[in-house]
Amino acid sequence: MTRAPRFAAIDVGSNTVHLLVASCPPNRLPIPLLRRREFVQLGQDVIATGAIGSERLALASRTLRHQVEEARRAGVMAVAMGATQALRSANNGPEVAAQLAEGAGAGPVRILPPPVEAQLAFDGATMTISPGRGTVVLDIGGASAQIAYGPAGGACWDNSLPLGSGSVAQLAQSDPPTEEEWREMHGRVGQLLPDLLPLPDQPVALGTGGTITNLPRLLGKRRGAALRLRDVERVIESFRSHPLADLAERFGVDLERVRLCRGGALILAQMMDLLRLSSIRSSERGLRDGMIAALVARGEDWWRPLPASDQGAPGEAPAELVPVHG
Repeated sequence: MTRAPRFAAIDVGSNTVHLLVASCPPNRLPIPLLRRREFVQLGQDVIATGAIGSERLALASRTLRHQVEEARRAGVMAVAMGATQALRSANNGPEVAAQLAEGAGAGPVRILPPPVEAQLAFDGATMTISPGRGTVVLDIGGASAQIAYGPAGGACWDNSLPLGSGSVAQLAQSDPPTEEEWREMHGRVGQLLPDLLPLPDQPVALGTGGTITNLPRLLGKRRGAALRLRDVERVIESFRSHPLADLAERFGVDLERVRLCRGGALILAQMMDLLRLSSIRSSERGLRDGMIAALVARGEDWWRPLPASDQGAPGEAPAELVPVHG
């Protein structure tokens, strides 16, 4: 039997560099075969100085090169490499992307505009949802967050926010955070998260990104379990009273991931409250799955947005994704 072709996607994010290798049988969903994640935290440099420094760049370059080598050993036909908020907002983002690409030797590293990132994450997260069904996808990254809404399998409307788990978590220097630090973190989320109107009907609600996929584990739930708002609030209370190391050891979650979840949980709780989502299910699929699907379908043009005629024009943005103020 002929083996199905394999493809890879590498997501250069604000906190991590992620690799996904998938088998892609014709007319079937990609089948994940290999995942790798390294905490590089490019976003910390951007927050501190506005640019990515040489040491962090060297670490990211080594990580990307090793992941490309691992993907090639797995027999992939092609690799899609995309960068998100850290490189979008860094003063030297294009130069960093070029140096990363040169070191990896697997083609360009594309800096994804927010609408492209949102659509690819939406495409990945909704792969198992019935086509046409109304779906909202919340994607909380290290330095940005996207709210995408639309029919599964079609074009989505998106609202991209300069708000991420890393940028909020870094406001806390104490462990657990002091009351003053918690107020600052909560205030930062409220300041940057617009007043969103509730969705008109109760859609399928999915979450992707490191925060949402790991929060169930911090509640003792299985991966992919549904989260209610009070579940997220329970986790926040744990963060308020327990050191990171205690939670990491108790639930078997990486210490750095627990730290980032402190900020991400505050963002998720306010998003769910504003959108009046009764629950949200964490999706194991997301941006990298969407990148692979686009790579299979469009080759080197995977990162270009599809013409509206090919994907279905979204038309006028629904009121629920338009901020009430500003």
